[in-house]
Amino acid sequence: MKNFIRYLTIALLMSIYVVTLFAVLHPHVTPAYKAFYIDRACDANPVHYPGTPEQGIVLSRQGLPVWVQYTCGLSFRDDWGRWTDEDLGNIASLRFTQTLNGPLCLDFAVRAVPWMVGRRVAVRIGDETQTVQVAATDLTEYRVQFAALRGADSVALILPDKLPPVHSVVPTNGDRRRLALNLNSLRLVPGECPVVKTTPEATQ
Repeated sequence: MKNFIRYLTIALLMSIYVVTLFAVLHPHVTPAYKAFYIDRACDANPVHYPGTPEQGIVLSRQGLPVWVQYTCGLSFRDDWGRWTDEDLGNIASLRFTQTLNGPLCLDFAVRAVPWMVGRRVAVRIGDETQTVQVAATDLTEYRVQFAALRGADSVALILPDKLPPVHSVVPTNGDRRRLALNLNSLRLVPGECPVVKTTPEATQ
């Protein structure tokens, strides 16, 4: 009888260990919880400061404006802004605290790694997706028109797959992140994007 109780106790303890191990390896959590606390791909409880979508966000500034709930797919803050890092996912995004409707102009400025120049990046707000071609490595401003947003609550930059780590392209650089774009600033302006007028070069 004592042996039976001993074996039963061992079996119960083993079953508890197995269930615990399975729960650790296969956690049942929401996608947001997984992104924040397990994958570390999104900001968890960032500091917020006053601001509006029209005023925009400067990514080199600490914290986020109150209209941005959190960001995903962006590396740590530096003096230039924040780099996209494909190790955190190939989509860099900002989740809003409010929804956007109607026509909207997305105005953002980025730097790029040299191997991104000439490649196209999809830009998605709500159900609408547009594309931009990366023009230069230096800080460059892009304006993207969205025609008729309905309840849009995020903006996302969808990067090419399988970007290389920086050090594999530039061996003298020890950065092991898979960088693409350094997001410097971003604004959401209701209405149409302004038409950029160019002045013809003066003839000699």
